[in-house]
Amino acid sequence: MKLSNVITFSLATQALFDSIKTAVIVFNPLLGGTFETLIWVAQMTAVSNMLSTGNLILLNKADTVTRNNFMLSMRPILKNMEFKIELCIANGTITDSLSSFGLGALRESINKFAISDFHLAYVSLMARIAAGGNTAALNTAGFLAPNITSITTAHNGAWNMSITKIDLTLGIKGLSQANQVIVKALLKTDRMVIKSMHAYAESIVNADLVKMTTEPAILKTFEPTQPKKPRNRHIAENTSICWLSAPVARDKMQFTLMTEGALAYVCRMNSKTGVCSAGIPLVYGEMVELKKADIPGVGDCIIISNHGAGKMVVKVFVIKG
Repeated sequence: MKLSNVITFSLATQALFDSIKTAVIVFNPLLGGTFETLIWVAQMTAVSNMLSTGNLILLNKADTVTRNNFMLSMRPILKNMEFKIELCIANGTITDSLSSFGLGALRESINKFAISDFHLAYVSLMARIAAGGNTAALNTAGFLAPNITSITTAHNGAWNMSITKIDLTLGIKGLSQANQVIVKALLKTDRMVIKSMHAYAESIVNADLVKMTTEPAILKTFEPTQPKKPRNRHIAENTSICWLSAPVARDKMQFTLMTEGALAYVCRMNSKTGVCSAGIPLVYGEMVELKKADIPGVGDCIIISNHGAGKMVVKVFVIKG
């Protein structure tokens, strides 16, 4: 299920549940009391909040290498800065201790490629650089504004790859492990409610409600069926195909010959293996729209015949009447 559908699916399930809640709770008392407000709704809120904010995401192998290289690029910068901090401490222009800059924690996060710790250590380091007269002292010692900016560049390169507003077109597996737990907990609750409603519907022998209380049925209430598209049918030289059997009289059928120089006919026959001896000819590049009664012949098989040399392609489509 796409992330964009998770909350909608839960709300659709809840709406169905609320419409028959009293009876279903009698059938399954576990769904009564504070279940809906304190458990189910709370899970929906947690997922909704998560999807609307920035979150750590999983990276593929190539992106992980790129992110790690950004982190590693900070090592020589930190070595340079450490030396300049020691100079400033020695001449008294920086009164903070070397350890207060947190370089050890930042290096450790780089060694482990621990992106969350890396970010926190970076924030702490930048706060210490900005404190008091530390920035001016470092500049005087030769660690200039571009050097400080290079720390931020390395950090942002790594951090921005790892945190993003979640792409709602992705599936659940695109989330971090922690966020997968949040989404899966909600879906588990949704499915438990659906199972209870379905069992209740079966117990009272309500066929309509049985059909409604399934996951596919609930998905269809907000996820429209994708419209059908024209298809290309490939027909070998001197052969025919039964493209459509038993067409509905009010439906419209469209035919477009896509192969220049081909000789194609459309007719109706009783046999799926028949060949049109006569019929409506198709003209290259021109769409022909026909109903069953418009097509010459008898029978319920719509036959497309290739009377030319070489394979041909015919684009076909049905418009429901």
